Amino acid sequence: MGILAKEGGLVHSSKTFYTGAMEIKLKNSVYQVTLNTHGAEITSFTSVKDGTSYVFDGPSSVWKYHAPVLFPHVGRIRDGFMTYRESEYKLVNNGISRDLEHNIMEQTEDSATFELTESDATADKFPWKFSLKTHYQLKEDGLVFTTTVTNTDSSEMLFSIGSHTAFNCPRNTDPEGTLRSDYQYEFENPENVDFVCFNDAAQLACDEEGTAPVTKPCQLVKDGIVAITEEGFGNGVMLTKFSSSWMGLRNKKDGSLIKVNCAGYPYLVMWQGGKGTKDGWGFNCIEPWYGIPDAENTDHDWEKKAGLIELKPGESFTADQSITIEGPKN
Repeated sequence: MGILAKEGGLVHSSKTFYTGAMEIKLKNSVYQVTLNTHGAEITSFTSVKDGTSYVFDGPSSVWKYHAPVLFPHVGRIRDGFMTYRESEYKLVNNGISRDLEHNIMEQTEDSATFELTESDATADKFPWKFSLKTHYQLKEDGLVFTTTVTNTDSSEMLFSIGSHTAFNCPRNTDPEGTLRSDYQYEFENPENVDFVCFNDAAQLACDEEGTAPVTKPCQLVKDGIVAITEEGFGNGVMLTKFSSSWMGLRNKKDGSLIKVNCAGYPYLVMWQGGKGTKDGWGFNCIEPWYGIPDAENTDHDWEKKAGLIELKPGESFTADQSITIEGPKN
């Protein structure tokens, strides 16, 4: 069902269209979430009981995003363009979805669905007609968070999709003196994984024969655990060849855990920003991706780009990056 729009919006029976960014608030007995039609992203995710803030909600001077949806591609784009069948399209890193207005299609007290479709704003950036629906549903143990791409065009579509959720690290309700190093990344399984080699510009590094991606064993991951320090992860570390269905951010002091679904994903990125103190707006990201950045030697031909999903006309593809929260164990 549609909802009543704030001033500047237009209501149409089952759909609501807005002329400017609007906040959407969801709440159940355990959590409350604020979403924004700009990018259809989570901007706040807090505990009703004690006000613990899970998703980064700091100032734009630290980072202007919170949990962006990445579409129709992920990662760095070399030279800011791609070509498809002799036409050139302007691209930005991590895709256009995070910087565009999404229509709010449905809302209840604890759920909301957004949609982005092709428009004048996408015409010179992506050659296909499409529907991108982002759905949120609060649960007692967290937040269902899915993105569904439908090819509404008449030809096969090539795209990538991912998410980029940043979690406060440390959190506002942590004891005084808690540092980022009091947290760790943790896989479901005690596994060792590979990483994808990047160059200094966060593009795919090539081997001597010019082939990308190149993968190597990741020494940062030891039996499914990644230590977190202020040193950080540079432009990000892209992990691959994992079997776990989730990766989480564990508070080592109290045992609490935030898990992000990564079942079926080929890639997962770790990245951090801000300062690792309670007043420094530190955050650590868990980013499941179906797709990879441009290779450093790309010829920009979209049909040759590695890691893209192929979707026939009328078909849909759903990515699940749902967030589950486990409370303190100590």
